[in-house]
Amino acid sequence: MVIPGIEKGKEMDDMPNAISCKDAGGDCDFVARGETEEELFRNALEHGRNFHGMKEIPKDLQEKMRKLIREEKAA
Repeated sequence: MVIPGIEKGKEMDDMPNAISCKDAGGDCDFVARGETEEELFRNALEHGRNFHGMKEIPKDLQEKMRKLIREEKAA
């Protein structure tokens, strides 16, 4: 699936991954989560649209976010 405003990146293992809005330069405590990079970016973009007025995630921010993705351990 292609997400408008998101450039295809590397494949990730199917395990929980997360990135915080604050780590990416935002001013809130939201944490986007997803089993794949696509799901993670889709959730981050939805948050950016709803709370920060973003229409897309710029390429430079996408690259920054990819470096900040962290695996979450299963509970």
